[in-house]
Amino acid sequence: MKIVPITKCLLTATLGLVLAGCFSLGPDYESPQWDGPEAWSSDAPAGTPLPDGAPWWSVFNDPVLDRLENELLAQNPSLAATIARLDAAAAQLGIARADYAPSLALSGSANYDRQTGEVRTSTKYPHNPDWLYQPGASFQWELDFWGRVRRNVESASAEFTASAEDVRSSRLILTASLATYYLNLRTLQTRLDYARKNVELQTKTLEFIRNRNETGLSSELDLRQAEMNLASTRATIPLLEAQIDSILNSICTLVGGYPGSQDALRTFAAIPLPDDAVLPASLPADLLRNRPDVAAAAHRIHAAVASIGAAKAEYFPKISINGSFAFSATGTKKLFTKNAQNYSIGPSVEWSIFTAGRISNQVRAAEADARAAEADFREAVLTAAAECETALSSHRAANAAIKDLRDAVTAAEKAVELVESQYRSGLTDFQNVLDMQQQLSSNQDSLARGLGAAASALVDVWQSFGTP
Repeated sequence: MKIVPITKCLLTATLGLVLAGCFSLGPDYESPQWDGPEAWSSDAPAGTPLPDGAPWWSVFNDPVLDRLENELLAQNPSLAATIARLDAAAAQLGIARADYAPSLALSGSANYDRQTGEVRTSTKYPHNPDWLYQPGASFQWELDFWGRVRRNVESASAEFTASAEDVRSSRLILTASLATYYLNLRTLQTRLDYARKNVELQTKTLEFIRNRNETGLSSELDLRQAEMNLASTRATIPLLEAQIDSILNSICTLVGGYPGSQDALRTFAAIPLPDDAVLPASLPADLLRNRPDVAAAAHRIHAAVASIGAAKAEYFPKISINGSFAFSATGTKKLFTKNAQNYSIGPSVEWSIFTAGRISNQVRAAEADARAAEADFREAVLTAAAECETALSSHRAANAAIKDLRDAVTAAEKAVELVESQYRSGLTDFQNVLDMQQQLSSNQDSLARGLGAAASALVDVWQSFGTP
């Protein structure tokens, strides 16, 4: 039975695909394993999982923060850029996969051509010069015997997955930054509220001292000390207001707005610190799965390892099936006739046998990239573990200090009431009044800072654990 050449070529291509499907050069990727401790060194409180679908910032139960986070996810330019780079990685994966399929090209020309009469040619034109029409098509299909295409696709696929983790990492960083800014805003507003209340208290004290001074019941020293105390407290207000303006501008930028677009946030609201903070339930080994930066680093090892095989495939010949089909005629009436046809099909081999070390250096570079990716992964794991331990320690310390800070404020408030009463009764001097008022102001400011620190520490815990 006679087999026509086209059938032979198809059989060759099929055999090539079979061989290509079971042979790839280079090392195969193995997922990195956790080699760190199995438990946190600090006494981490028991974690509680969030309800399904609930974002991590819902632990603050603050509708304003929820609104801001949603605006950030919809409008933040940095996040949009990261998503665009993910689309680019998807396109690169599509480009790599395209090498699996044959390429097909159409061509055509129409030239007014004159053949020389001094040189014998195999083509005899009835008229010279004459129009020459040549429409046609060609294709090329590389048979992936050595896995070059397959390794390139594997690398591009891993890089795409890493880019997807980059998007998740960007979302986590940006949402945590916004939450921190928001909590800092509420902290500054609480400090400002305390400062204004102390200005009001100290103004009343100054008026009382001034009246006593005018009647000769208190010295000028008491009057000047009261003025100094009030001026010192009042000076903190414009500084706090400037910090609030700065943070508001940062919040506007994060949510994709211009300065002034979030002025509604100037209305005072308390620091949204939950009484019973919900913490992520996670063990150290979970960082490999939860932390997007760690996951991205692992996928980039995969991409680099696959690139080694693609580089090594350049040592071997590229085997392709090539074909072309065209018509060639000097007149349109005969253009699509059988006699005007020309075609070819068959395998071709291209083998770079001398490249002055180009291929070996490409392999060397790919292997070095893989080692660098492994080192980057190791660093990402160590950094993640350290950040989690630090966040847990800061959260525990900040919350432990809150009760004492509140007790200090309560005691200072009572002390101010007592010392003012004693001063009016002549049982103590004005210096004690100044001391207690200054202590009250300092303790209230410390309490506001402490509450803000505890809330921010909760943000750091959720961010460090790579919460989606």
